[in-house]
Amino acid sequence: MAISATATINGVEVTDIPVVNPGNWFGRTWLCEIGGSMEPIYLFIEADSFCSAIDELADSDTHRHHIVVEHDDLDDYAPEECSFGPSGQILDLDWLLLHGDESKEVPFPCRYFGDGLPEGGIDPTELHEWEWESDETPTEELSQLL
Repeated sequence: MAISATATINGVEVTDIPVVNPGNWFGRTWLCEIGGSMEPIYLFIEADSFCSAIDELADSDTHRHHIVVEHDDLDDYAPEECSFGPSGQILDLDWLLLHGDESKEVPFPCRYFGDGLPEGGIDPTELHEWEWESDETPTEELSQLL
């Protein structure tokens, strides 16, 4: 099961935003904006804090390529001037923006959508309470996909 999100960004409703780590931080969602092109890439990341959101992105099998420097490009980065990920990866954070208010329960509000969820979506803080049809919890099922 894949989870996507819908949110209002700069007054415009944006749909089908991929979610990294859904169901693993009680709905503490951060909006990740990756720039460097004509149209930014948006992701939602569930994480405890701003820094943890970067760590979750760096460890995501699906989305880490946006910030983790590839092995062939490591010579372009001086280790003493780099940011490092949770597994020691060198990160390029030049095009990364994270949006959210750390003092709020939900730093950047959105609604989750996906198979097995109500047609109108749910608040991310309710994902861990949702009655799933299968025996697997959403976290177990999602970790297999992510």
